[in-house]
Amino acid sequence: MKKIFAFVAAVVLFAGMASAQLGIHVGYAPQTYLGKYTSGSTTISDTTSMTGFFVGVDYNVNITGDLNVNVGLQGRYNTSSESNTLLGVTTKVDATQMLIDVPVLFNYGLNLSDALKLSVFAGPTITYALSGTTKTTISGSPAGLLDGTTESDWYGDNSNLKKLDVALSVGAAITFSDIKIFGGYNMGLLNLTTADNTTYKGSNLFLGVGYNL
Repeated sequence: MKKIFAFVAAVVLFAGMASAQLGIHVGYAPQTYLGKYTSGSTTISDTTSMTGFFVGVDYNVNITGDLNVNVGLQGRYNTSSESNTLLGVTTKVDATQMLIDVPVLFNYGLNLSDALKLSVFAGPTITYALSGTTKTTISGSPAGLLDGTTESDWYGDNSNLKKLDVALSVGAAITFSDIKIFGGYNMGLLNLTTADNTTYKGSNLFLGVGYNL
């Protein structure tokens, strides 16, 4: 992991020293976590889906010709809510997560006209989880015996979840003048749990719009 952070630091330093174009961006990024538990020949899978949004800044640095590297820093907020009622007892589960992403995306552009450009990009995105919380609320139980709200910390002392992830990011963008519309896919590469015989990996689609300052 130290080598990965050293690589990102080197690219960011290069971006600061070179002629770079600063941009801002916002977008939508629904998150999926896929967990798999294996015991012998039996595998149990579970999928968690969350709605996500992001906002950030980025530097696009020309390497040579139409080849560039884009270094970004963005915050991401994921949320989900689910409610079930059984025999008059309602259980509502709300989850929230906050992440920091550092994408390092190599991109190649093709000028379609003086103002219109099509580009494709690929590279690593390093993600660090700042927080994750699940709040469970029960209401409508007999005499209110079970009613109440409990919270659990995804990354607390008794958690087996890891905060650091590295994803392979791929996508494409269309730039018109200083406005960029982009989309793609992040595939998490690391197992995010220390639980035995279990893998837990994240992935997400993303769609955003940016503006070059």
